[in-house]
Amino acid sequence: MDGEVIKLFFFDTGTTLSADTVKDLFKNPEDFSKLEYNTPTPEELPIFTLPQVFNLKSSEIEIEGEKIKAKVQVAIFELGTYSIRVRMPLEHVDEDMLAKIAFDKGVATSVEQIMAKAKAKVENTLLKQLPINTEKITEQYNFYFINDTKANILKSNKRLIAGLLVDEPNANKMDNNYIASIISKNISYYNDDAFFVGWEGAVLIDVLKSIDYELLMAEIANVQLLKLRIYKSKTIDMLKATGSTVEELESMGFVHTVFSNKAIRLNTKLSLLLDDLNETLNRIENTVFGLGEWYLSKLYALFASVFKINELKESVENDAAKIVARKEIVNEKIAERRNDTLELIIILLIVLEIVVELAYILK
Repeated sequence: MDGEVIKLFFFDTGTTLSADTVKDLFKNPEDFSKLEYNTPTPEELPIFTLPQVFNLKSSEIEIEGEKIKAKVQVAIFELGTYSIRVRMPLEHVDEDMLAKIAFDKGVATSVEQIMAKAKAKVENTLLKQLPINTEKITEQYNFYFINDTKANILKSNKRLIAGLLVDEPNANKMDNNYIASIISKNISYYNDDAFFVGWEGAVLIDVLKSIDYELLMAEIANVQLLKLRIYKSKTIDMLKATGSTVEELESMGFVHTVFSNKAIRLNTKLSLLLDDLNETLNRIENTVFGLGEWYLSKLYALFASVFKINELKESVENDAAKIVARKEIVNEKIAERRNDTLELIIILLIVLEIVVELAYILK
């Protein structure tokens, strides 16, 4: 039996990567006529845009004395995230080969070196047109395709499948109940196929050489997980950084506040983060609603359950609500100070008018 192992590395650039901008920067776009859905924007996906996929320079990896030509691609998402795909097609797939690719440190080093070169190429290309600033938070995921029937593979390889899903090289030592729990996260389209989703990787078993939908959902879910992790970090940092400033605004004296831009700068800072976050959350919602009520939706729901995307999204939204409340406090303080300033100006004008009238009378 044959198959493919795809190592996925996800990075966020901190800016929007529109299809129109990206298509002119990279050569060798993926030939979508070879894919199951034929075009990069199938009818079933009307709301969100699929990633732009480009083929980069191929490389070679030696595994167990066998040289494997690795196809390297970049998939670029409008959300500002891109994935480096290191794709290793295998003429024969067995337990030893999968374990070697999954857990061998030498193989991991070779793959990471290929990824690093591709990443440098992608970012240097993007920098020609876009002010990217890659986030430190990243994601990595493994995708395994085995061209066989579900019955054949699960007969004697349940432990290996579980190990691949959670990145556990000692799967033989794992508890049976835990293994059953891990591999329970699966979906089948036909009787012969099965798609298993885990935190560290996914395994597709299918007699048909069609992995496009499953790979797409794996990438979309990882992109969303990465974006939500980044915004979780940003909202926590913002709440920590602005807490003392809000307290200071509440306690500082009138004269200090009138001549200080601190409140206005803080208000702008909070507004920018909220606008950016809300736009990202809306894009994520559009992606989910765009899947429809069929196989893609079920695939996504499986990833969302394993990755706990909804829980993370709710946590980020709770942080955003705290930032909104903090912004309202700042706006109230700005309004209070403006009103106080206007009152002071009016009082000064009245006093000035009285002084002028007295001066005129005393003449």
